[in-house]
Amino acid sequence: MKSIVQSLADTELVERIRVDETRAFAQLYHRYKHRVYAYCYRLLRHPQNAEDAMQEAFLKIHRSLHQLENPASLQTWIFSIARNEAFTILRRVRPVEDLAKAENEVWDEESPLDRMVERERAAVVQHCVSLLRPAYREVLILREYEHLSYSEIARITGATESAVKSVLFKARNAIAKKLKLMMNERDEQ
Repeated sequence: MKSIVQSLADTELVERIRVDETRAFAQLYHRYKHRVYAYCYRLLRHPQNAEDAMQEAFLKIHRSLHQLENPASLQTWIFSIARNEAFTILRRVRPVEDLAKAENEVWDEESPLDRMVERERAAVVQHCVSLLRPAYREVLILREYEHLSYSEIARITGATESAVKSVLFKARNAIAKKLKLMMNERDEQ
């Protein structure tokens, strides 16, 4: 239901932007900037590169919004553009890993120990995700962090749905194996 409401609101924003309403584009930017940045950051593993990819993506979105044939697919289109920008940067430069700066949300009722354990767990999982090859990392991010459907991921990546499912299966298995290996090594110490 939320995606239908989101699509309707996106469709309205696209129409307002096409009529040259600057505030509508600002709304679109604020609606997607955090998700696009998070997606780019997870792919690139470097805050400045993620910021650059996000900014370049929104410039391209602003310039070419009139070319969007189906306003209901705005989210998929935005992530496709962000993907292209992130992979352009990924091909150009090897980013420096900066997992220590990744922020974790914390519930107020958690104890300091709970927060520390959750941060450590998230850092380990994020580290494992960052070790995946970009094509595997991308599909996992789009599915697990952005909650996109297989068909949306297929449209963004240019792959088939079955290829997306296969890559996602392999990525999840690789992370599970890596986590198991890390736990075994820790237990042996």
